[in-house]
Amino acid sequence: MIGTLRKHSQWLWAVIIVVVIISFVIFFSPDARLGRGAGEQDYGKLYGEPVKREALVQAYADARLGYFLSTGQWPDRDERARMFGFNLEGEARQRLLLNHQLKEHGIDVGEVAVAQEIKNIFTDPQTGAFNLQRYDSMLKQHFAPVGVSEANFERFLRNELGRQQLTRMFGLSGKLISERAADGFYRRENESALTEFVFLANSNNLAKVKLDEPLLRAYHTNNLATYRIPERVQVHYVYFAYTNHNAEADRKLSADTNLVAVMKQYYETNQFRFRDTNGTAKTFEQARDQIRTEFRDREAARFGQKQAAEFANDVFRLPNQAASLLTQAAKKGLAVKVTAPFTQADGPKLSNAPANFAETAFALSTEEALGQMIAGLDGAYLMAFKDRLKPVDPPYEQVKAKVAEDYRRSQASELTLQEGNNLVKAVNTAIAAGKSFKDTCKQFGHTALEVPPFNRSTRSVEIVESRSLSTEEVRDLAFSLAAGKVSNFRQTGGGGFVLFVKGFQPVAEEQVKAELAKYADSLRDNRANYAYREWLSREVERSGVMGSVQASQRGE
Repeated sequence: MIGTLRKHSQWLWAVIIVVVIISFVIFFSPDARLGRGAGEQDYGKLYGEPVKREALVQAYADARLGYFLSTGQWPDRDERARMFGFNLEGEARQRLLLNHQLKEHGIDVGEVAVAQEIKNIFTDPQTGAFNLQRYDSMLKQHFAPVGVSEANFERFLRNELGRQQLTRMFGLSGKLISERAADGFYRRENESALTEFVFLANSNNLAKVKLDEPLLRAYHTNNLATYRIPERVQVHYVYFAYTNHNAEADRKLSADTNLVAVMKQYYETNQFRFRDTNGTAKTFEQARDQIRTEFRDREAARFGQKQAAEFANDVFRLPNQAASLLTQAAKKGLAVKVTAPFTQADGPKLSNAPANFAETAFALSTEEALGQMIAGLDGAYLMAFKDRLKPVDPPYEQVKAKVAEDYRRSQASELTLQEGNNLVKAVNTAIAAGKSFKDTCKQFGHTALEVPPFNRSTRSVEIVESRSLSTEEVRDLAFSLAAGKVSNFRQTGGGGFVLFVKGFQPVAEEQVKAELAKYADSLRDNRANYAYREWLSREVERSGVMGSVQASQRGE
């Protein structure tokens, strides 16, 4: 998960309470993924023994809950999970292995420790008292709607606390670093590089490029894929705007005699969201209209999605053809719109179109013309296939201007590369003769810039980034060179640079004395975590618990 829950209790709660679960979010049960009634199904092996379905179901639930507590979203509903390669099955099987290790090593976290952990997480930092209302709100507002019980949460915490004990047990070897050894690491990490660099911009060479018609035509022929218009689709769609149901939502809220009490409870668990422009917390009365609007928008979204779902049900009772959407829309008096052709990468030119709009559209065809209902931020969509346009290679005359621009930039980059390589040779010769880097660059018409001292931990250097260079690249390059050395010319998107290392400045002794003890503790913690991860990696391999995950990735 995110480490020790106790250390992050305030942050954890802030993540939890920001999540608003609306009616169309459906809990992705581990039972659904594993299949029901499959008592003889093969769930893989763990140290040669068959994996039990119940244990794997619990591991799936813990993996989902861990992701939610880390990000505030359930993994099956969070686009970031796919973007960053979160693998729910892999995470679940790793937890299955760790649960097995807890039993093997006799680690049994008792109810008292779990209760204390819950108390630590939900203790009000201002009063120091356990906040039962916040705890109950989490269970009722965020866990109950998706089928997570209090017992599930307690089991998750019990396993997390056990995992922390495993981390300490198998990370112990990483703690065995003396302060003398830490001293060497600290000095190396905190010594500063003293550097200068010169930046050569491609834009300075654009005017030197000669545009010749035969060369442009040849460049177009050699780069046809660059100008190819990829496959595109067009779809019919019916849009159900949530705002059409604002009045209906207002009437429902006005009829709720308990609305003010519900709004106050919502305010109590979401106070951090309601602040003025100065960051000062608003009172309930000051935030009341904003909360009322949020409630109205949520109700309007429910009504809009309900209308879209009812319409979709009527459409899907008809043949799976585009005409079914058109016919039913005409019967209901709903407007049918048509998108302009769009690629899967770019998506349609619709404001706030759902992320899966293009994916849904490209899955359609003449035979399977109807797409599923998809909910967006401000409305729901139902679409039907209209047309699919094959990739097209436009003729040279149609893209001549773009070809000329690309050719000019390409040739300017080549000229900059030649100029940079020539500068490196000249600078190396000059330095060998006792001349300075800065004076030599000036002789060739370039300005060398001095960089403020930086160390191996520096994340940002303003003068470097002002030239659209990467601080990380410049930093790593500097520490790969010896004092007095010049780098090769390094090309970048807008040109390139040459770096000169004047020398390295050792860290001050006063700083070493002041920070070494804290650094040594941090280093030991990092090495302990590394030792634990190494142990876990070996056990994953030895146990065979990931066998089914790897097989599924190979398509077996």
